Amino acid sequence: MLKRTVRTIFAAALAALLILNAGVFAVGDGTGPAAYTNSMTLAKGFTYQNDISYTPAGRRVETFMLENAAGSPVYPIVLACDTIYGGMTITQIINYARAQGYHVVGSVNADFGYWDTRIPCGMVVEDGIYKSSPEGNNAIAFSEGGAFTSFMPEVNITLQNETAGESVSLTHYNKTRSDGGGLYLYSEYFSTVSTRTTTDGWFVRFKVLEGEMSVSGRMTLEVAELIDGQYNSLVIGKDNLILTAADASELQSEFEKFSVGDRVTLTTACTDEKLASAQWISGCGNILVSEGGVFHSEWWDSTITDVNPRTAIGIKADGTLVYYVMDGRTTASRGSTLSQLAQDMISMGCIYAVNMDGGGSSTMSLLLPGKSAGTVVNSPSDGTTRAVSSYILFVTDAVSGGNAEHLFIGEDGKFILCGSSAALSSLATDNTLKTVAAPADTVMKANLGTISGGVYTAGDNAGVDNISLSSLSTGASGTGSLHVISAADTLTVKNAQTGRAASSAILEKGETLSLAVTAQYMMRNVYMDKTAVKYAVEGDVGAITEDGVFTASGTAGAEGKITIDAAGLKAEVGVKLAFEFEDMEKHWAAEYVKTLYEAGVVNGMTATTYSPDTGMKRCDFVLMLYRAAGEPVYEASASFTDVPSDAYYARAVAWAEANGIAQGAGKGIFDPAGTLTREQGFTFLYRSLKLLGVTHSEGDESRLDIFADGAQVSDWARVPAATLVSLGIIQGTDGSILPSGTLTRAEMAKMFCVTLYRT
Repeated sequence: MLKRTVRTIFAAALAALLILNAGVFAVGDGTGPAAYTNSMTLAKGFTYQNDISYTPAGRRVETFMLENAAGSPVYPIVLACDTIYGGMTITQIINYARAQGYHVVGSVNADFGYWDTRIPCGMVVEDGIYKSSPEGNNAIAFSEGGAFTSFMPEVNITLQNETAGESVSLTHYNKTRSDGGGLYLYSEYFSTVSTRTTTDGWFVRFKVLEGEMSVSGRMTLEVAELIDGQYNSLVIGKDNLILTAADASELQSEFEKFSVGDRVTLTTACTDEKLASAQWISGCGNILVSEGGVFHSEWWDSTITDVNPRTAIGIKADGTLVYYVMDGRTTASRGSTLSQLAQDMISMGCIYAVNMDGGGSSTMSLLLPGKSAGTVVNSPSDGTTRAVSSYILFVTDAVSGGNAEHLFIGEDGKFILCGSSAALSSLATDNTLKTVAAPADTVMKANLGTISGGVYTAGDNAGVDNISLSSLSTGASGTGSLHVISAADTLTVKNAQTGRAASSAILEKGETLSLAVTAQYMMRNVYMDKTAVKYAVEGDVGAITEDGVFTASGTAGAEGKITIDAAGLKAEVGVKLAFEFEDMEKHWAAEYVKTLYEAGVVNGMTATTYSPDTGMKRCDFVLMLYRAAGEPVYEASASFTDVPSDAYYARAVAWAEANGIAQGAGKGIFDPAGTLTREQGFTFLYRSLKLLGVTHSEGDESRLDIFADGAQVSDWARVPAATLVSLGIIQGTDGSILPSGTLTRAEMAKMFCVTLYRT
């Protein structure tokens, strides 16, 4: 693989600003100007945009954004999974919401949650029902009138015992009860299992006679049960509320204010009166932007201000909502600081913005054209989607008409090299974003290139080619974009048969090597015609076709190279014509030796002989291990007194000693020229497994019982030998493992091949 320098890539990315789509959302004042932008209008007032930017240091940042305008048929709701306790992945929450009757077209993670319980840290209101308390956290609210942020609201709960004339006040609602936390209230929305309390305490069960929990309202209750004593949790049940405190809180006097049968009035009052009108509320992290400027950065959570993956929500002056997910913690995307995130939100025109749960929780899923289910569009830093506490889901109440309304190209946003071609597919969705059949009379038109028979051919000029689509019979229309580039930033050359990277090859006369060459730009594949790849051969080593099929010819030992010129870049594949070992013809280890020789792990004893049945020297075995590991750079010398610093094996032995592979033969020596026994070879290879990329479990010593001489394996070699047996690396000879026998060069080749190329 050949790559330009970071500075070159960054310069190219900045140049790519010239090819931004017209009318897309400006991003990047914090993380850097967008070098790539692709926007897709999925429905009226509901637009998805993907951006790639580069920091001044050349670090890549990839973001995923939704804009949801006021008046769109798509609107946000908040769901804290099926119950407050426990989390769901983004796919699970979408399936759950659909089971509840919602037509979900997308989702993004929402509030921070407690790691062990996945209970949201902040406030939850679902369709007007108050389900969890804010606990001093900020909130973002959604209603038909728009969205707004709330700075550290609190909901005060009062239980007025109308029968006894007593009252109790609290704020904790559907949160984990702590011993010193005071009073807690639980509803059926918390858990279908129980209060999940883990220490002893008292409980008052109320039956709900009238009303529903809201952030500002009134309910009528009746005391149904009093429980005091050795109880650490209680089933909540439908239409019940549970008031509780841990014994350690010493609040027995509050328990004594209630008797079975008492009538109780529950009232809630929110410190932010605006929240009373909100239909959906989610807790959130720091408020980043308020009234168009950065909001009190000195108040931000210092534990998360550094570079991380991010999720944020912004509100524009016209009420448009911006949902922003940023990948991070990878070479493909750095992430951002909170300060950079705030600047990004301001650059997009947000006058208010809040930070949501980030890190491995940052996830966005969309119902994309051509898909029947949601697609996670970003790459969560955990490598998979995480179960989190709550989500914003995008839903529509529209009834599916089943007719095509919006048209798209399946290749939207792809890179294509000037002069190259790509087959285009047309996709269609109806008024609910459901994929339907594209009209047969769909017509596609390009601006920079040409389209004929559904095949797009890029012109000679770089830029964004906006493809228009229309159907006369249905009236459906849409646009798509292809990003035309004049040069890539990376060439990847692989062996077409094995799929492995091809930077060098050792070939026998008449042997062929098929090359597969692809181009990448900004870490994405580029459409490139095969005719755009030019091959040449330097040296008397063979010839190559226009399709990249090289045939070796010439004198054994000759060296040369294949040069590749494509997409403005050059790459090389070194070629060496193999010596043919005369003593390996028809030998049982011929393929193993050939494979290792071509990989540069082994050499012959002479130009024409390998000596397969000759015993291995200790130094040569370690040298071959070193080559198999990729010859890592290691400058220190070995401590063994019998390993000269200028010996051909010196660096390999030093590396092996540093990694615990070679531990010497005693008395400070390594005995490099000593003949290697089989059990010594087993041990050296066993100690190298992790460095060779082989994951394994320790082998049970009983695995050696299958060999007639298994009991003869030395104590220090028993686990290594058993491990190699369990991995299928060694099988023994005629029912014996021959631990003290000499390890031959042929046996070494088989052991190495099985280890390195396990399937």
